[in-house]
Amino acid sequence: MVKTWPSFTPGQLLEAQLKKNQPWHENYYVMFSTVWGGFSTDPAVWSVPPDDHMTHRADAVFEAFKCVNGRAYGFRRHLERLAVSAEALGLTVPLGPDEILDVLRQAYRLGGREDFVVRLTVSRGPGSFSINPYDSVGGSQLYLITLKLKRPAPGVYESGVKLATSPFPAKSENAIIKSCDYLQNVLAKKSAIDAGADYVVSFDREGFLTEGATENVALITKSGHLHVPSFSRILKGVTLLRVMELAQTLVGKGLLKGVGNHDYTIQEAKSEAAEVFLTTTSFDVLGVGSWDGQPVGTGKAGPITRELLKLMDADIHDHASPHSTPLA
Repeated sequence: MVKTWPSFTPGQLLEAQLKKNQPWHENYYVMFSTVWGGFSTDPAVWSVPPDDHMTHRADAVFEAFKCVNGRAYGFRRHLERLAVSAEALGLTVPLGPDEILDVLRQAYRLGGREDFVVRLTVSRGPGSFSINPYDSVGGSQLYLITLKLKRPAPGVYESGVKLATSPFPAKSENAIIKSCDYLQNVLAKKSAIDAGADYVVSFDREGFLTEGATENVALITKSGHLHVPSFSRILKGVTLLRVMELAQTLVGKGLLKGVGNHDYTIQEAKSEAAEVFLTTTSFDVLGVGSWDGQPVGTGKAGPITRELLKLMDADIHDHASPHSTPLA
């Protein structure tokens, strides 16, 4: 028998949406949209126009950062990178930095949480379903969503995570742009999970180490250097940059010999690494215990990795840090 699906009036559609609160909605707090011109605290009715070029062409850029104890960490740097990504795609950010901060502060008050993740997206905007960016007559739009901040269990920071090498190259051509085109990243992450690993790392078409699906990767070499891939090969992570800055204090203490960029093939990286760690907004610094089934160093998070985690944690909770922006 052919099922007859209902045709909703606007009021009926809203009622149907409100009846379908899903359990994962408890992780979503507040959404702001320039399409609406305001906020919503009910995820059941959140929406993006289906003809926004973000939804059908991934024609958009985004940033994700966290707020801890009512303070946004790395806010200005994330906005600076958002502007660079937007310019690369010819997008106009609809609101200025101070206006975005005002939106974030209102979202903070509406959400009623001290700790959360912010996902900030600038899209091409609605106007057609074509691939032509100039068909977007609505202009660029901005969406801001606050989400639950999820961190690994404390023991994972000691034991380290399982890392797998992606079976195919990273999206090298536009790696320096934080666009919403993440299909390659999705497939890389899937390959790691299918292999029984926690995270994945990719290589470029020249065979050099690049980055993870949503994380940067760094090595502590056997010679005592902190090395990350060239920034022309990867997205320049805001967390990674701050880790590299803080790592200079370990150079001053004699715990590291230097901090910088260096390109390794996957095999060279495995051979040279005394420690490997990942960085990203949600977990800051996370040590790698094994890579493709083989232990890295002692098979646990290494001592330099743990020191860098302590430095990051102190910086995040330091209200005097230039990277901490109060929301109250």
